[in-house]
Formats: sequence, C-alpha cells, structure tokens
Amino acid sequence: MSRLSRKYEMNKKTTIVEQAWQDYQRKLISFIRNRVDTTEDAEDILNDVFASLLKQTSDKDIPDNIASWLYRVTKNRIVDYYRGRKRVEELPEDLASENANTNLFESLSSCMLPMIKALPDDYQQPLILSEMEGKKHKEVASQLNLTLPTVKSRILRGRKQLYRSMVACCKLHRDQAGKIVDYEQKNTTPCNDC
Repeated sequence: MSRLSRKYEMNKKTTIVEQAWQDYQRKLISFIRNRVDTTEDAEDILNDVFASLLKQTSDKDIPDNIASWLYRVTKNRIVDYYRGRKRVEELPEDLASENANTNLFESLSSCMLPMIKALPDDYQQPLILSEMEGKKHKEVASQLNLTLPTVKSRILRGRKQLYRSMVACCKLHRDQAGKIVDYEQKNTTPCNDC
C-alpha cells in the first residue's frame, strides 16, 4: 500500500470516528450516566469506548454497524467499571475496630469457659470442642462417639443455656447486624462464673 493510500485510509477512518462521536456522544453519555454514579466516571467510560473505536478502525476493518458496536462496547465497559469497583472499594470504617472485636472475643471467651463448665455435662464437651477449639460438628460427633444430629442438638441447646447465663451476668451491646460489639457486667447481679 502506498503512502498516499495509507494516508487516505487513515483520514477515512478518522472521519468515521469523528462522525460517530458527533452522532452518538450525547446519547451514549446519557446512557452511561444513568448506569454509573458520577459524571466523571461516565465521561471516562465514554472516552474509553471511543478510544476502542479508534483502535478498532486503525487495527482492523471498520465495524459494519457502528451504533450497535458502540452500545455493545459501552455495556461491556460499564460491566468492567462495576467489576473493577468491587476490588477497589473503600474498606468499611468498622474494619479498624476488628482488633477491638478480637479483644472483646478473647475477653468473653475467658468468661465463657467457666459458664460452659457450669452447664449440664451433656452440653459442656460439645460446646468446648466446637466453640472453644473450633472443631466442626462432624469432628465433635466422631470424637464423642455421638451421632451428628445429637451433637448439633446439644450444641444448639448448650448455646441457648450459655446465652441465658451471659445475659444474666452481663449487659450485651449489639451492632445493627446483631453481633455483640461490647458488654458490661451487671452491677446488680455479680457473675460468680467469670
């Protein structure tokens, strides 16, 4: 291909991209803006779409139906925007309090062991193995030579009794999700178990 032919082809492709920009830029920005959070993000996506069109026209043949190509690429870029956003999203503010929750768990754990030992014998060992040692229910059942449903039942009933003991001893503070975030010992009924 001669220099003149290449220059003609480049001008033709550039003209097509410019025409597509004039014809579809406003429609696409509106389409994108309705699907993303900010105008800046919408403009970034739009520029990326037209950069892809420019690359497409310089690398290969011009798409037959530019409108459908533009909308298909735009939809893909919006999907990419949300995929990338999941990875880069800001960390929740309560993540910093993760260490505080660990200390809370350790503090409650040291208080819970005497409470677990105050439970009936049927509930003590399954709770210690599952809750304190972190073993799975199947492992607990195998170790205690019990059936899996029996172990699950004992753990559930033991948790309920343990919760009653904790509520009698301490005032529990929960977050919106229902997780215990703090506790304080009740003054009226001192807890002898912890």
